[in-house]
Amino acid sequence: MEDQTILATSENFGTVSVCHGGVVHINLPHCSLKFLPADFAKFCELIANARMKFDLPRRADGKPHLQLVPSDIDQTSASDDQD
Repeated sequence: MEDQTILATSENFGTVSVCHGGVVHINLPHCSLKFLPADFAKFCELIANARMKFDLPRRADGKPHLQLVPSDIDQTSASDDQD
């Protein structure tokens, strides 16, 4: 990879680099992709669109939802109080 310029890197995930011929290389642990510059731009747009739709929808009222669940400690305390 010494003949490539690293454009981005994420430790323990992958790298994006470009070689002198202009080919963009995406190297991940289990796959590698190579794109011509115009195709890389299209790929980035595709991923950006998917990322926007991937986010979990938020509640319409914008209020957080909290559910309290009793723990084993709470149940033990309640049974101790009854004795």
